[in-house]
Amino acid sequence: MILNFSKYSAAGNDFILIDDWAAQLSLGTDQIVRLCHRRFGIGADGVLVLRPAETADFQMNYYNADGSRGEMCGNGARSIVHFAHYLAHAGVEGTFDADDGIHHFVINDQGIQVEIRVPGTLQDWNLPGPGCGQINTGVPHLVVPDDGSMQIDLDALGHEMNDHPEHPEGTNVNVISRRGDRQIQIRTWERGVNQETLACGTGATAAAIFVHEKWKEPWPIELVFQGGTLSVDKTGNQYWLGGPVELVFAGQAVLA
Repeated sequence: MILNFSKYSAAGNDFILIDDWAAQLSLGTDQIVRLCHRRFGIGADGVLVLRPAETADFQMNYYNADGSRGEMCGNGARSIVHFAHYLAHAGVEGTFDADDGIHHFVINDQGIQVEIRVPGTLQDWNLPGPGCGQINTGVPHLVVPDDGSMQIDLDALGHEMNDHPEHPEGTNVNVISRRGDRQIQIRTWERGVNQETLACGTGATAAAIFVHEKWKEPWPIELVFQGGTLSVDKTGNQYWLGGPVELVFAGQAVLA
């Protein structure tokens, strides 16, 4: 089977986008893993499938690089908004349906912004040490303040925290540090990708909430990742994620 796809990058968080508006495609775990493999496939942090929705402009189905289904992906959401608009399945503002519920989106001069649903509140957390925080921003996130060096072994910490009994659903892990000009440096280890990624939208949101509540930084808050800068703002009870989105290339892959 020949699969048409588009490759997107959102601050270095990269995704394979597939138009399945006819809702006929069924991807198996092995196929997703193969597509995301950076030596034997296209290479990506995850796969996003675009489908029609009954109560929104479109439906977003997200799969992690290990083949598992993801409830939400902030940078993936911003990528699929661009994709849906490019294919004329969505306008410059509207809604999309993800596994964690309905989200709003806006395309304007500042780029693509998506609403991140935050069902709970920031919880004080003593893992891996005192002063940390835990919050669900569509997926679970652990926020760990750093002394400024940002030299922590994030791969080891990510696996340890993801497998810890205090995190029965697993967790993403974010290490943050203050920078000048009200910017926050951040590194994120993503559950499902099972390694550090160049950026993470739900992680940026979790870190921004921590920084606002614990460090008293005003909105909006900028988060500087290795792959680029994301911005999180709050309007009323809505959190909005913004940042760069780029269509890198389009092509075809053989789907076994």
